[in-house]
Amino acid sequence: MNLTPRFVELPPLLLAGMREPLNEQSAQTIPLLWQKFAPYIGNIPHQQGNRVAYGLCVRSSDSSNGSYYYMAACEVTEFTDLPADLSPLIVPAHKYAIFVHETHVARVKETIDQVFDQWLPASGFTHNVQSIHFFERYGEDYNPEAGMGGTEIWLPIL
Repeated sequence: MNLTPRFVELPPLLLAGMREPLNEQSAQTIPLLWQKFAPYIGNIPHQQGNRVAYGLCVRSSDSSNGSYYYMAACEVTEFTDLPADLSPLIVPAHKYAIFVHETHVARVKETIDQVFDQWLPASGFTHNVQSIHFFERYGEDYNPEAGMGGTEIWLPIL
C-alpha cells in the first residue's frame, strides 16, 4: 500500500447523514447503516455532487467518556428541508493528509490502521482531533456494488 498522502486545506464541510454509535458491533452495524443511507445519496435537498459520500468517525459532543459515532453522509450547501431521518453536521476547517484506499471497501480498516500506526508516528504531523477522528470519502467513481474505486482516507492534521 502506498502511504504517501497528498495534503489539502478544506473550509468547513456541511454534511447531512445517518449516525451509529461506534462499538464492538460496528463491523456489522456500519454496512447496515450504509444500506439505510444509500437511497438518500443523490436525493438530499441542497446536496453537493450526486454520488460523493462520506463515512466519518466523529467524537460524540454529548459524551465526556471519549466515545465516537460513525456517520454516513453527503455534503450539502445548507441544512434546510432535510429529511427527518438525516442529521446535520458541520466539520470545522482543517488541513488533511489524504490517503488512497486501493482495495475492496471491506478492507478499509487495514488502510486506516496503517495510516495511524505507521504513517502518523513517522510523519512529524499531529493528529487534529477537535471534532472528527478521520473520514472516508467515496468519490464519483466509487462503485458500491463492487465495493471498489474512488475511496480515500482523510486525516485531520496540524
